Amino acid sequence: MSSKSIGKRITISEHADAITIVISQKISFAQQIALEMWFGAWIGLGGLIGYGVYNFVDERYVYLICMTFWGFFFVRIGKVIAWRRIGNEVIRINKNEMLLKNAFKKRGKDRFYRLSELGNFQAVKKNIKSFMGSLDNSFWIIGGDTIHFKYKGKTHVLGKQLPESDSKQLATYLNKSVQRFSKKK
Repeated sequence: MSSKSIGKRITISEHADAITIVISQKISFAQQIALEMWFGAWIGLGGLIGYGVYNFVDERYVYLICMTFWGFFFVRIGKVIAWRRIGNEVIRINKNEMLLKNAFKKRGKDRFYRLSELGNFQAVKKNIKSFMGSLDNSFWIIGGDTIHFKYKGKTHVLGKQLPESDSKQLATYLNKSVQRFSKKK
């Protein structure tokens, strides 16, 4: 087994029968603190809304609607914090298929793709000057996929918020790996 890396976040382990690629989702300590302070403030806001629900009978429905929106974003922010603490994208290629998983430690949904039906991996250049491009690359969201590939006529994505140079190198490596394992059949 040999190991190598691409950039700061991508580690590659080559085995005789498979390749495992792990893309870490860790952010800097300052960004993690900012995210968790935001979450703490969000919890405080939820407490205020909850206080309004129980103490202001005339406006209770307004507060309940606000609490619904608050609950939705509470779950979203909590998921991002967990993703940044323990999340990884895991890619495993063997002679038959590719596994792609957004893993929270070991948990996550396994998605399998047969190598014979996989299209080429392509690094996608993001327009960071646009509002949506800038937002997609923000540390407070889960998103910003930088590599696209076709499978059964649909576009699939991976490589969340990778720098352009890392996503190009990873796309090239994935294409070579799929070709290598496709020939082993």
